[in-house]
Amino acid sequence: MTKVELQETLEKLRYLDVPICELQPKINGAFSKLIRQVEAEVSHKHIRFRPEYYFGTGWGCVNKSISIEIPFWFQNETLMGIEDEMAYDGVEDEGEIKMGLRHEFGHAINYAYKLYLEPEWRRLFGDFDRKYRENYRFNPWSKRHVKHLPDYYAQKHPDEDWAETFAVWLTPGSNWRRVYAKTPALEKLLYVDKKMKGIGRESPVNIRTKRDVPIEKVKMTVREFYGADYEDVSPSEQLIEDVDAMKRIFPNGFHSRRNLRDAWKLVHKFSPLIVSKMSDELNVPHYSARKVLRQLESICKTYDLKTRQGDEEEKIIGISVYLSKKFSRD
Repeated sequence: MTKVELQETLEKLRYLDVPICELQPKINGAFSKLIRQVEAEVSHKHIRFRPEYYFGTGWGCVNKSISIEIPFWFQNETLMGIEDEMAYDGVEDEGEIKMGLRHEFGHAINYAYKLYLEPEWRRLFGDFDRKYRENYRFNPWSKRHVKHLPDYYAQKHPDEDWAETFAVWLTPGSNWRRVYAKTPALEKLLYVDKKMKGIGRESPVNIRTKRDVPIEKVKMTVREFYGADYEDVSPSEQLIEDVDAMKRIFPNGFHSRRNLRDAWKLVHKFSPLIVSKMSDELNVPHYSARKVLRQLESICKTYDLKTRQGDEEEKIIGISVYLSKKFSRD
């Protein structure tokens, strides 16, 4: 395992034990850039309305509100890597994320202007109050619906039909007039085009925000959310064992942050002594001992492990005992 691979694996292992409510609630970085790109598409269509975005446990837009839920794993590359390994279809790429954003924006703008109450909307898309079913039958050859998200999602419910139609209309280069020419779906797209030109510069009539399950309320850890084991993100049982050992030797949970020092600095400082001890007592090659100690150092850094001043001898003995058992077993 290279140094980069080691660090990536350690970050995944660390995140598995993080309660979701302790993740960063602010949307920024690469995902914020994708939101700006989709909103630029909206601006190009002369639409002033903007929804609220927040991190939750999946994609969604709370019914009759302007709040769009973004999956928490888009917070950073490490969480996206975990999602990629845990999810059946893997993590979405940038193109798929923008497809999702356009779809959810469609829901939000529908609720913001209460379009679902209009007779023409109901004639084209159906009864907004129809029972919502997770399992639905679809016709893959239907000409009445657009194709945007997988699984013919427009056929799931009138509200989804609207959101999918809006998303196709919004997508740059979709050529919807040509693609859907001479199909019943074209009438829906023309309706979207007409409504957006009519209300685009108007203020919304509904600005209600409501968050379904924001990450601040999710107490479970990332590992509990996925039902994952450490082995699911690390191919190395030895690495998992080393992590457990360092967390045991340097347990966090201090009542006071006074007189604390970084555990990795202690490991680094006494590495030559421990290497010499392993070589003399167990005939362990110097390079093997140094490699393991560098790994222990990386673990301490990743988990931000601490130790108190004055505990140095106790901790060095703990590391030496662990390594003696480790190398004796190997």
